[in-house]
Amino acid sequence: MAEALPYLPHDQQQAALDGPALAPPPGVTPQFDNPPNNNGLAHGVIAACVTVSTVCLLIRGYARVFLFKQLKPEDYMIVVAYGTYICWTVFALLLSKTPGYFVHQWNLHLRDMIDTVFYIHYAGVFYSITLPLIKISILTEWTRMLVPRGTRNAFLWICYGVIASQVMAMIAIVFALCFVCIPYEKIWDLTLPGHCINKLNVDIGAAAVHMCTDIVMLFLPQKVIWGLRMSFRKKMGVSIFFSLGILACVAAAFRLAVTLTYATEPDTIFAFGPVIFWAFAEMTCGFVIACLPSTPKILKDHGVLHKMKRAMRSVIGLKNSTLRTTTKANATSVTNPTSTYRKIDEYGVQMKDLNPSESTEQLRDDSNKFDQGIVRTTRVTVKQEYVSDVGANVVDHNAPWRN
Repeated sequence: MAEALPYLPHDQQQAALDGPALAPPPGVTPQFDNPPNNNGLAHGVIAACVTVSTVCLLIRGYARVFLFKQLKPEDYMIVVAYGTYICWTVFALLLSKTPGYFVHQWNLHLRDMIDTVFYIHYAGVFYSITLPLIKISILTEWTRMLVPRGTRNAFLWICYGVIASQVMAMIAIVFALCFVCIPYEKIWDLTLPGHCINKLNVDIGAAAVHMCTDIVMLFLPQKVIWGLRMSFRKKMGVSIFFSLGILACVAAAFRLAVTLTYATEPDTIFAFGPVIFWAFAEMTCGFVIACLPSTPKILKDHGVLHKMKRAMRSVIGLKNSTLRTTTKANATSVTNPTSTYRKIDEYGVQMKDLNPSESTEQLRDDSNKFDQGIVRTTRVTVKQEYVSDVGANVVDHNAPWRN
């Protein structure tokens, strides 16, 4: 019907446009007025993803502007990506108005498909621009963080190769989406004569390319990380830090799976909802990964990590103080007060009674000077560890993830 619609007489064309967009199953009557939907779920998913992405962008922007006090090319790219992400979000919200999420296609007039396909088309275009920009920004930052200045190693060339593939994929996919029909307006206007190719093949190919890229990016930095001259514990922490890309791989895999379902499902309007959701998840994961290198710098400079450690020490100190109080009577009966000293942590919380040892100096109790006992002195040795790669080339010590 859709292929023959442009060539029908005007009255027959209008009658077809007023009919259902898909033949209903036997015994089912179309509900054109307020068809059942699940827009509440869609609004919840969209709100959550946009909130997370926005917070991540603000964290990155704050770190770059106020802490590092400099902006790099990847910072501008991530801002552009966020702009196209918002455009994608606008069209995703418009889809909740016409036709609605999880609405069966037979509950729509055929003319409603014009607006629906228009929104889906432009949402796909902005998705195809946003995701490559996020990945290019992440890879560019990796080359700055994990490659010593003046070095041209395999990791650098692979990053450049993935960046080039993303640039080509972005151009090719957007080009294919915009020229899937000739003339251009026929992509969404069913009443125009013209010629179209199968757009679903483009969607499946794009989803497969992005999933393969996510898998490559998941494993790409691991060899460099485990080749750094660091303790095993630090290597493990940095490795886990960069392994959060597995979230993007999971989202991309589900995105490909639901796209295949969408391509083979006659009721395409009902099936496109999960495609939108997993595309949101995939892009949101990208913003989270792009934000991660800036997070440790913020936590350190604002003393968040120190405050967390202090809180934990205080809790432990209070527990030890309680234990000391409950055993005070017994300890007094068997302990010589002139040969012991009381340990107090740096926050004034009494910890426990300690016996003299070879590694500490015994201090006598002076009741005239101290109300809470004698504080022992502690010798602290500070060691600075430099990180370098296997070739003894020093890695950028200002990298955000090192702070």
